[in-house]
Amino acid sequence: MELKHLQTFLTLSEIKNFTKTAEYLHYAQSNVSTQIQQLEEELGVRLFERIGKSITLTAEGNDLAFYARQILSLSKELKSNFASKAGGRITIGASESVCIYRLPAIIKAYRAEHPNVELYLNMIDTSDFVPLLTDNTIDIAFTLDAPISNPAIHTALQIEESICVFSVPEHPLAQKFKVDVHDFSGVSLILTGKGCCYRKMFERDLSKASVTPKIVLETSSLQVINQAARSGLGVCVLPLLAVKKELQNNELVKLNYTTNYQVFSQLIYHKNKWLSPNLKDFIDTVQNIVSKEGGLSKNI
Repeated sequence: MELKHLQTFLTLSEIKNFTKTAEYLHYAQSNVSTQIQQLEEELGVRLFERIGKSITLTAEGNDLAFYARQILSLSKELKSNFASKAGGRITIGASESVCIYRLPAIIKAYRAEHPNVELYLNMIDTSDFVPLLTDNTIDIAFTLDAPISNPAIHTALQIEESICVFSVPEHPLAQKFKVDVHDFSGVSLILTGKGCCYRKMFERDLSKASVTPKIVLETSSLQVINQAARSGLGVCVLPLLAVKKELQNNELVKLNYTTNYQVFSQLIYHKNKWLSPNLKDFIDTVQNIVSKEGGLSKNI
């Protein structure tokens, strides 16, 4: 039993004319007749007495009118209740760098338009994103890594990130016009965890040049790496977005070393995920914020 059939039935019971009911509902007259016939067949009763050009409700029609009003009223109340809750909750999985340096502005803008939506942020490793999206533990993921290529995953946004090497301004390598990979021989390095994609890329550079890294600190915390580098403990390899403030304050400088690493921030979700209006709005917010920042975005 469809709600629209009940609405057509109630309208006809009040207007008592098929032609005028069709005009009022912007239906073809045959559509109205078909809907009433389907209701009568489904319920196994006659709803209207048709005598000449006039129609009147049968006893069963009067009974249905009573229930139809309640059903349509409850339906309206349910929609209103869901609308007031504005969709409930969105669970976001994100890399630490994205959590710290990209999401705050995005969440602030989204909350301004959707104050009743509950956002839950789960900071996780890139290797966990696909399984968590697949089992619906998270609704959407914002990761910084090498491009994720998986037939089950849809990429809504892709932003190329600059990975650079940084040090304090007084570091010897900061004085060089051009830094070569061999210049890192014997230099104290502050690196991210071993699973980090751009650490692997940097160590691959060193390995190809037969340079043994001198790692003085290894941690998954970008904030700890940032602080350690500013203290002069060593040079670090980080996304440019993670040290913008420090560069502006001249606490760190970018070494003139070319990386050319293919690393991206990606907004992804499972291809079979139902996108609620609020989740669609969240994706739009991310795209709008990134566009204003001048990031290279790509809708796929």
